[in-house]
Amino acid sequence: MFASKVRSSQVYPLVLALSSSLMFWLAWPTMPLTFLLFIAYAPLLALEDFYAQSEKPKAGRKFFWYLYLSFFLSNLLTTWWVYYATSVGMVAMVLANSLLMCLPWLLFRYTKRAAGAGWGYFGLILYWITFEYIHLNWDLSWPWLTLGNGFAMRVSWIQWYEYTGVFGGTLWILLANLAFYFVFFYGDAIFKGIIRWRSLIYTLIWIMIPMGISLYVYYGYEEQGTPTEVVVLQPNIDPYTEKFVGTVNFIPFDEQVRRFTGLSESKITPETDFVVWPETAIDKQINEDALEIDPIIRQIKRFKARHPQAAMVTGVTTQIVYRSQADAPPTARRSRNADIYYDVFNTALFVGNKNESVAYHKSKLVPGVEIMPYPQVLGVISEVIFDLGGTSGGFGRQKERTVFYNSDSIGVAPSVCYESIYGDFMSRFVRNGANLIFIITNDAWWGDSDGYKQHLHYASLRAIENRRSIARSANTGISAFIDQKGDIHKPTEFYTQAVIKDTILAREDLTFYSKHGDYLARTAAWLSVFVFLAAFVRKRIV
Repeated sequence: MFASKVRSSQVYPLVLALSSSLMFWLAWPTMPLTFLLFIAYAPLLALEDFYAQSEKPKAGRKFFWYLYLSFFLSNLLTTWWVYYATSVGMVAMVLANSLLMCLPWLLFRYTKRAAGAGWGYFGLILYWITFEYIHLNWDLSWPWLTLGNGFAMRVSWIQWYEYTGVFGGTLWILLANLAFYFVFFYGDAIFKGIIRWRSLIYTLIWIMIPMGISLYVYYGYEEQGTPTEVVVLQPNIDPYTEKFVGTVNFIPFDEQVRRFTGLSESKITPETDFVVWPETAIDKQINEDALEIDPIIRQIKRFKARHPQAAMVTGVTTQIVYRSQADAPPTARRSRNADIYYDVFNTALFVGNKNESVAYHKSKLVPGVEIMPYPQVLGVISEVIFDLGGTSGGFGRQKERTVFYNSDSIGVAPSVCYESIYGDFMSRFVRNGANLIFIITNDAWWGDSDGYKQHLHYASLRAIENRRSIARSANTGISAFIDQKGDIHKPTEFYTQAVIKDTILAREDLTFYSKHGDYLARTAAWLSVFVFLAAFVRKRIV
């Protein structure tokens, strides 16, 4: 009687939707209840079952709206801080990402109705992982909420990411949610007072096995590699008021560089191997064909010449001018005053031990902020934005992953800001020879919020996946060192000028994940196509 009353209640679907989003928020970094990830989606499975059994009209439509409400609140509660950088962008991001997260569940509902519950639940796992994989690899990419990222503050639980990457975590979470759904919700068990103790114990044991293996690896792990001394700078220049030309208290570039060099030299020793400055440390749009004669670059190289034993990585804004429109890629901008085409790059600039310069162009760009998605298709829109005072084409990018080498042949992966949340992308640097990962970023856009903290902890996932030590330089936010287990060392305070130094280990061998990347997601993507086609054919036949 009680079960039927609850299920017939008009608030039951709302309770399921709200409880799912609340548990997801409480589990997501930087909140403390990570274990709730294993059950946060079980109410949504119950929600689907409720409407699958409903004889009321428009049941499918109601399921979609409650599902969308749950994902909307999950996105809003975990990524609201984007508002500090762009209020319009935050609203668009939350609305769009919530809709995209509904798609795997709608495919699950279709497959379950067409081919049966078993195929449906199997399809849900495949569809969700495929969705996350696509979200990593298209121009509208926003993988911040990839489920496997949720363990970023629990690195002792996920040492096996060196074999699976974050998609192993996503699979773990989805299987656990299915198990808890069958324990608590299937057959209205929770409302009938039925506690499936044996199933619950088996589920908890199954969850604890990967965790136990990880803890064993974590506490027995010994780092490997060549000791490398790195100095990391956090200059703490406000991007809204001081850093960029046109801001109210703009600090001239030569003065910014003097500040950088003075702070760096307070920590540099004769044993220092690398000095790391943050993203867009110099935002001057320097022509790459004239790097060696630019006054600011020459100022940097004079500093570098005083410390020839130390190579250097710094963020710089650069440009390349093309001889004709035919030579220009789709990302190129067109000058207003002349028929000149050029690309602007968010660049990591390497100055080697012999003062040679090598540039890497940031290639994972923030949609709408740094790149117009699919410029080949949306070029007309891009030109309209340019005519309204914006930028045509956004930033340029490059196809290959450039590794920087010092005179001791230690290779460095230069990750520029947003790039550090992409596992397979970063593993390509490692496959190309990177022994260390340097992350340069500017997290001050997001204010004192969860945003910069989440960004820091996501870097720990890259350390585990590739067993690579990381040096992280933020203009402000948190600069730090991360060891090969994912533990964070010497973190700086937010909005504080600082310079830190540590000896980290440059490792040469490759992990299974470094070699094979997102193989789990690629496999899921292929299987999901076959599952959907099987469901489609079966529905047609039946």
